[in-house]
Amino acid sequence: MWTLLALSLVLRLAVAWWNYGFLALDDYTDIIVSAVPSQQVDAHTVIETSGIRSPIPRLAMLGLVRVGLTLGIDDSLNQVRWMYAWLGLLSMLAVAGGWWLFHHLGRPHWGLHAIVWGGLHFLAIYLSTRALIETMAAPLLLVTAVASVCYAQSGRRGWLAGAMAALVLASVFRFQAGAIVVVLLVLPVIRRQWGDLIVVLAVGLAGFLLTGWVDWLLRGGFHISLRRYLDFNIGQSSSFGVSPWYNYTLLLLAVSLPPVLVSRYRGFDWRSYLRLLWPAIALFGVFVIVHSMTPHKEDRFMAPIMPVFFMLLAPLSAHLWRARPRGWRTLAFVAINATMIVLLVAVPAQYNVIGPVRYFRTHPTITRVWAIQPSMEAWPVAYSERPSPVLERVDTLPQWLLERPSCNEGIVVRSDALDRVQLDGYREAAVFGPGIPERLVIMINPKHNTRRNPIHLFVPVGCGGGSQ
Repeated sequence: MWTLLALSLVLRLAVAWWNYGFLALDDYTDIIVSAVPSQQVDAHTVIETSGIRSPIPRLAMLGLVRVGLTLGIDDSLNQVRWMYAWLGLLSMLAVAGGWWLFHHLGRPHWGLHAIVWGGLHFLAIYLSTRALIETMAAPLLLVTAVASVCYAQSGRRGWLAGAMAALVLASVFRFQAGAIVVVLLVLPVIRRQWGDLIVVLAVGLAGFLLTGWVDWLLRGGFHISLRRYLDFNIGQSSSFGVSPWYNYTLLLLAVSLPPVLVSRYRGFDWRSYLRLLWPAIALFGVFVIVHSMTPHKEDRFMAPIMPVFFMLLAPLSAHLWRARPRGWRTLAFVAINATMIVLLVAVPAQYNVIGPVRYFRTHPTITRVWAIQPSMEAWPVAYSERPSPVLERVDTLPQWLLERPSCNEGIVVRSDALDRVQLDGYREAAVFGPGIPERLVIMINPKHNTRRNPIHLFVPVGCGGGSQ
């Protein structure tokens, strides 16, 4: 157990250090830019009044990074790493929680496999070290599931109250997590414990009032963040794209690493599995069903429930392991995860846009950058603690720039837009390409992943700047 937990933590710290990129634009624009570089961030601007998300996650990350600043972590890149490392450490709560539950239920062999899935699965490692509100909610949802299972088995009221408290906290980070409250209300009804129902309702109401009061203090309205979030998604969710209802089902099947768990499961005690874990299964099911009903679906929306999903897979792999501990399934699991972890740490995610920002940090003579649209959809200046060059997004370059090149001006062009420009008098100074995982994504779906293509930097002939 301790070896597996230690390895899980070490891998998270490794990914946090080497893969300092961001997964989606949301984690950069909503979290990273609000906390990094902390010496340039004003806390008052973080608590803005027009957004649709709660400022609490942003304030939490800003406070965390400022603690790092007091310890001497002043480089913005290291501040991102510091943030990711602590998020990875927080995720260990979910890893240890799955082990503890199965040990508590008298199934220690299930617990070891819970650590393997939740601690060593490459997606669990990667997601847990990203600054997404979804991943911040994930450990709390695992605590909710663990406490609900313990209540169903013991009938102790404290477990139910704890499950509701954890769910309230998870909902502060990811509002949609609150949908699974229906399961916590059904639990005491099934047991006909009406006093427990009153207690869980009281805890839920107190949490709702408290979080609403905090939102009012920060933004001037009772649950104004939640109300704006609901209004925005009801009116505009479909405009971001519509996916089929089975989108998340296919995603979860892929995450289970088929065919590792494909088997007839001879001798597996499904009755005990369902009897012990049905509250966690219900929480997981409600979460997936509710999200599958919404028109717009993104893979990261499943991140909050992933620890619960991995915990539910543990008994299945434990059964297969007992039959053939050194079979092809074990080799496949180890090979897939080892390969993906190496690829994840090789090149940071979104390096094609982070690379130029870090490059300009060490080449301060470049004060203006011209980007042929849509070459720089993101301009992650938070990765540089000094003011970055002015970015000019244009469809065509001004003629004077081509006729009178200046060493203070650079041009960035994404590879899919290279055929639209003629850069006489300029040379290629650097190329910032994606890592292998992103290259695979581009190969699979090139039409919807053009923003991940390599970005080329050009400077006038005779000006400084080396290749990368």
